[in-house]
Amino acid sequence: MKLKRVLLLALVLCLALPSAQAAEKKKVGKTIYNGIITRRFANSYTNVYEKMDSDSRVVRTMSPGNKIEIVEITPGWVGIKLGNDVGYVLRHRIDVTDNPNAGAVPDYPVTPQEYYTVIDRDVEVKAEKSIDSETLSTLTEGARISICGIEEGWAKVIHKRVYGYIDTNDLTELYPVADSVETADSETPISVFTSFYSNNPDRIVNLARCCELISKVLQPGESMNFNNVVSPFSAANGYKLAPVLKDGETKMGYGGGSCQVSSTLWDSLMQLPGITVLRRNPHGANAASYLPHGMDAASGTNTQNFIFRNDFDFPIRIDASTHDLALFVAIYKETT
Repeated sequence: MKLKRVLLLALVLCLALPSAQAAEKKKVGKTIYNGIITRRFANSYTNVYEKMDSDSRVVRTMSPGNKIEIVEITPGWVGIKLGNDVGYVLRHRIDVTDNPNAGAVPDYPVTPQEYYTVIDRDVEVKAEKSIDSETLSTLTEGARISICGIEEGWAKVIHKRVYGYIDTNDLTELYPVADSVETADSETPISVFTSFYSNNPDRIVNLARCCELISKVLQPGESMNFNNVVSPFSAANGYKLAPVLKDGETKMGYGGGSCQVSSTLWDSLMQLPGITVLRRNPHGANAASYLPHGMDAASGTNTQNFIFRNDFDFPIRIDASTHDLALFVAIYKETT
């Protein structure tokens, strides 16, 4: 009799397991954005993967123009609704058509940042929440880093097109970003953003020079024309020769790298409701590799520029700097 009860219990558990797995598959998040499989690759099918990994199983292929519901967004991937399950598509293979929760969630592709930190010792940005995982970047004293949030003792950051993680034990202090412009003061930023770059000395000089020029106060109703503020791109204005994108090709030019400054500024500003973007040009179909797809704002040419206006009823202060392969932009409510 006892053996029968054991066998019966085992049978119940076996039957319950598939049901639990099925129930787990039905946990599909709310639709954040509606979109389509991009038409930029007109003759190319787009793979939908089981995981956020292009080596994982392909669960479906979609043709250009197929309608999708986006339920999850990461720097390099989006999760799309597949019935009661979720599949994953590379972010540059989709286009957003509308935001069904306008006002409830930021417009795509904004990624709000909750904290920032100032590095005061050697710190590694890891690919996963593990000290044994790949090191994406090594930072030293003085680097300022924006943080999306804290997960399991790790500070979560955007590192180019993936998430990176910093052990919070290596951080002396976390500084908050203001919950709202109403609660902000001149010492607490209302938005921050960091982008990472490669170690090209001349390009770094250009980034630093652009940061210096855009760090200023904008009055209510005042606009900033990025090209006008940081130009002319010349040796006399402090710029070096570095790779720039011209006519779809990479060439050498003074001021190469300025687009990363305009893009990082754009990512910081787009977290704010009181900023109106008057002009913004992306970098072609695959966008800029130093940021998640769709998060760039090209600048530096007659056809590419970033222009915005401060529509808050108070001045804002832009504070931009570079250090240790990290470009940091903070926006403050100027109260003095």
